Amino acid sequence: MMMRKAQGWIIGAGMTGLAASHVSGAAALEAAERPGGICRSYVVPSAAGGYRFEIGGGHWVFGGDTILNCFLARFGEWRSYRRKSAVYFPGEGTLVPCPLQYHLAALGPKLAAQCVAEMRRERRGTPRTMAAWIEQRFGPTLTRIFFGPFHELYTAGLWTAIAPQDTYKTPLNMEDIVRGAGGGPVVGGGYNGTFLYPAAGLDAFVDALGSRASVETRAQVKRIDTDRRRLELADGRVMGYEWLLATVPLDDVARMAGIGLDVEPDPSTAVLVANLGGRRGPKCPSQHWIYVPRSRSGFHRVGFYSNVDARFLPVEAADRVSVYVERSFRRGRRPSDAETAKYTADVGQELCEWGFLETIEASSANWVETAYTWTTPGSQWREAVIGRLNESGIFTAGRYGNWRFQGIAESLREGLLAGAMLRENGGSR
Repeated sequence: MMMRKAQGWIIGAGMTGLAASHVSGAAALEAAERPGGICRSYVVPSAAGGYRFEIGGGHWVFGGDTILNCFLARFGEWRSYRRKSAVYFPGEGTLVPCPLQYHLAALGPKLAAQCVAEMRRERRGTPRTMAAWIEQRFGPTLTRIFFGPFHELYTAGLWTAIAPQDTYKTPLNMEDIVRGAGGGPVVGGGYNGTFLYPAAGLDAFVDALGSRASVETRAQVKRIDTDRRRLELADGRVMGYEWLLATVPLDDVARMAGIGLDVEPDPSTAVLVANLGGRRGPKCPSQHWIYVPRSRSGFHRVGFYSNVDARFLPVEAADRVSVYVERSFRRGRRPSDAETAKYTADVGQELCEWGFLETIEASSANWVETAYTWTTPGSQWREAVIGRLNESGIFTAGRYGNWRFQGIAESLREGLLAGAMLRENGGSR
């Protein structure tokens, strides 16, 4: 067994790992054949031509500031889009613009007045769970109509047991709510009003960034020996380390390092992404994505790649649409291949019944084992694990390494900052 000289390594070559490697010069060890994690595109052929899909569904870059946007521009052209999203109620066949609470007139005057009255009531106490926070903030009617069933699907049933999260996504401006309930114009637009996407596609950006980083693919870390500061890889190699920057899921890093605590790890959910391409149906939305409180197939969001960029479609196929559909699962409950194939077909049939698609010409599905991370009320698991890792020269960064929700922009920022700190402290190879 050959052991390499001790040095620093980055575990994972997703957005955070690539950015950190680009700045620091340290090598990122990536288990997959290509870098980028779930932020990669691929093409599925059809009789009409190739449909472009993404592994993890639509990955749009929200929250970029001037400095980050200048960084992104070094790797190609980016286009800016004003977000268009809505809530779709299948039973009524109704699309209501987001944020829903600002467009209550679409629910009818009686229901709108009831929702406004409930949101105006006095709030007492501090809710500990997401379910309690949602009902306190929006009242029982909106919770019953949309927020409850949607979050039941989105969190795979965890919403009654996990702490409130991403509360900034649901603004509550009573002036806009009252104005919208009466059918008037809404001043507020919710969070993340605009987003960016590479003109040449996400793959082009990932490949360009990867070409300026140091990446070793097919390099899966199986075990971290914290006593001897060694990495054991799946292919039998052993590598010494002085420090590690882990960007893969925190619970996986804890398992690799043999860190056990007396508390249960905070939960996460997996997502099954069904990608579909076909003829555009007569009721296909123009939005970039829609939230769904109920569906026969169990999905909670439908996104429209081709409503963002026509290059997700076959050439000269403007009458087609490229779609991604997300369904959440408890982590570790992956459907079989046969179940996945049936589910994908069922989703296509349901979207055709809704009039979103007329026919299906291409389809595929991807499983994302750790898609969303959550915390339980009062949990100190995340802080305890990160503290133990730090004691062994292992640091964490990114959406999954730090076990918190954030988008691509923030993950890139964290990677750039971590890479700069590693470089300043002699962390480069």
